[in-house]
Amino acid sequence: MGNFHFFLLCILVLNFVPDSVHKSVAFQSDDTTTTQISNHFNVVEVSSLLPTSTCNPSSKQVSSEEEESLELVHNYGPCSPKNHGKANAPSMLEILDRDQKRASLMVSRQRYGKNQVQLRWQDSTYVINVGIGTPKRMFTFNIDTGSDLLWIQCLPCKLGKPNHDCYQPKRPLFDPSKSSTYTKITCPSHTCSLTNTTLGYTQCVSSSCTYLGAYLDGSLIFGYMAKETLFVGSKTFKGIMFGCNEVTFNATLDKTDGIIGLGQGFLSFVEQTSNTYNKVFSYCLPSNPNRVGFLRFGKTKRVSKSLKFTKLGRDNAIELTGIKVGSTTIPITVKKDTAFIDSGTVITRLPSKDYIKLREAYRKAMTGYRFVGAISVADTCYNVGGHKKLKLPRMSFLFADGLLLDIPPSGVVIPYNSTVVCFPFAATPETPGGEDFVLLGNYQQRTLEVVYDVAGGKLGFGHGGCK
Repeated sequence: MGNFHFFLLCILVLNFVPDSVHKSVAFQSDDTTTTQISNHFNVVEVSSLLPTSTCNPSSKQVSSEEEESLELVHNYGPCSPKNHGKANAPSMLEILDRDQKRASLMVSRQRYGKNQVQLRWQDSTYVINVGIGTPKRMFTFNIDTGSDLLWIQCLPCKLGKPNHDCYQPKRPLFDPSKSSTYTKITCPSHTCSLTNTTLGYTQCVSSSCTYLGAYLDGSLIFGYMAKETLFVGSKTFKGIMFGCNEVTFNATLDKTDGIIGLGQGFLSFVEQTSNTYNKVFSYCLPSNPNRVGFLRFGKTKRVSKSLKFTKLGRDNAIELTGIKVGSTTIPITVKKDTAFIDSGTVITRLPSKDYIKLREAYRKAMTGYRFVGAISVADTCYNVGGHKKLKLPRMSFLFADGLLLDIPPSGVVIPYNSTVVCFPFAATPETPGGEDFVLLGNYQQRTLEVVYDVAGGKLGFGHGGCK
């Protein structure tokens, strides 16, 4: 056989290699609202995509010596303790607008450095309950894999206006003067110096280590670095470093008391509890705000049967090489360490040139529905009024090491309202030099068990983590 014919034969063989050769994490639903009708399409009931106004809790989370499991709920959903069983969500238009701002900040942070650009603290989506202080008091914290600092709003709390504080009787804040285990971090000290490398700006004030956070939206925060006792599920952690925020300029307090940063920096909760949990944690984001997911710290024995791993780099970098829509594969052309997984970003962002190709393939698969144009950053929306079920293209993420991860059907459309749905992907914001970044958002992570083994440098995905 000539070299040319042998070359053609090799191409034919490679083109017909089945997907089973990859490390595949295939979607297998035990939910009666989703039906796979072919290798390229699922049928989903419209009602299953829409949130309800009442909480539908799952089974109680169980902890052990090796792990700690906490309920994880949507900040604006009826399951959030701040909402007292009633949904209190902003409009989808507001959510998408906020998400675009966060995506811009995330890209800027990766380009210019974490200590130069801070995320807006109210941008995170999912919350847990954690105890703090002695005696213990419970507070609601956002989780955020895109930041490192653990901090809480403290008394006295000022909004930056004369005689205008942020204390409200229905919202008691953490009062460090009433905790016997609260201690400020002194300055100058080695600990305060290390804090400066994470936050970018610390200063000695009356021998105490203070921080100032400047946000791209114009807001500022000021507080004291301190140590305190934290109660996470059944476990107690003494001497956890955190920020006790006292002054907030040009910002509004949302339905959360603080943030638990789950990044890879010196101050993150993951790093500070590494002796207990070995830098391993996992979460499952529920399919809807009216359902309950989980956040687990430590290695767990109750992992999804389909769990497969891919490489996890610095700052939660991933090696995404392509996205499948039905039978079409769209290559993702980004440099190493420019694609990241993030729990706070809602819809996935792709380089503009790749997004346009993905959008074209998606639109071809959705020709059975009336196209209605763009809503905010979501530029591909459809009127599905009158349809009880939707025929949606199957989609998958492809990673450099061969992992093929099916996107849950709930991550293929995002409902704008009861009659309009949109494509939950968008082009990366056009910040200077940042157009080639990828952000894998939380909408495509819903119902997946996502395992961060930071020490092992790997990221795991498994279907059926929660509903």
